[in-house]
Amino acid sequence: MQEIETNSMEIRQLHSSKKQAIKKIIEFSGESNEMDIDEWLYDLNNLISLMKLIDETRILETM
Repeated sequence: MQEIETNSMEIRQLHSSKKQAIKKIIEFSGESNEMDIDEWLYDLNNLISLMKLIDETRILETM
């Protein structure tokens, strides 16, 4: 029974954390539509990947 209560509490905490994260994403991105947020996150992920690739390329160039 204790395990079920713990899982329920963890699920509530995760849900609360997810809601807070979504609020922050909406605030930071300026988007309110879920599709626009998904697109914004996709673009952000691509930008970060590109920045990592550029950094890795610079490291290889200096070797």
